[in-house]
Amino acid sequence: MKTSHFLSKLEHERIEEAIRKAEDGTSGDIVIFITHKPAPDALAAAHQVFTKRHLEKAIDDNSLLIFLAPTSQTFAVVGGKALHHAVGQAWWDELAGVLRTHFRTAYYSEGIVAAIKLAGDALKQHFPAENIDRTGQSDIVEE
Repeated sequence: MKTSHFLSKLEHERIEEAIRKAEDGTSGDIVIFITHKPAPDALAAAHQVFTKRHLEKAIDDNSLLIFLAPTSQTFAVVGGKALHHAVGQAWWDELAGVLRTHFRTAYYSEGIVAAIKLAGDALKQHFPAENIDRTGQSDIVEE
């Protein structure tokens, strides 16, 4: 799928509002990253972006990145070590499953919003907003 076609189907305002709601009440940071480049190994590419955008530098180590590569029809979700430790692998599998289920039926915005809500619930549970230490990243990044 062409990235422009994918982007035209996304409801950016709805996604940004979902991120704002998900981040409210937590110190966690959620970033959606969309690349125009193919990413056959989305997980490796997501880890690179996570580091390049300095998301690992959050004080609570609880940032989350949803990496989307429409050209290669791949995606990955990655997060800080503290977040991974708090939620466990089954939660990450569930998050990826939510995206996968919606993407298969071309409900891209719905899948992203559902994943953001799931992420926000986990962040609020494990990282309440005692100290806001967000990384200052934009909510949706396109490269």
